[in-house]
Amino acid sequence: MKRKSLVGMMVALSLTAGCTAMNPQQVAQQQAEVYYNRPYDQLTADEKIRLEEHLARQSNTAWQTNAQVASGVGRLLQGVGVLVLSAR
Repeated sequence: MKRKSLVGMMVALSLTAGCTAMNPQQVAQQQAEVYYNRPYDQLTADEKIRLEEHLARQSNTAWQTNAQVASGVGRLLQGVGVLVLSAR
């Protein structure tokens, strides 16, 4: 049961991170007021580009972290399986 919820959580986080990487402009439009205290339409072209790149970098970092965690969990489960089989 716990493993299913862990896998579900990792998939949800991966999908969320992937969304920003695929469409940073839409996320930038939503987050502009958080970063610049004004709507996206009022930002200069430079500010828009910087914000989109920043959000895309954050998303890519989150994606890589999720992949590393999933890989680590897989290795851990593989090691546990080997230990269980060798204990028989």
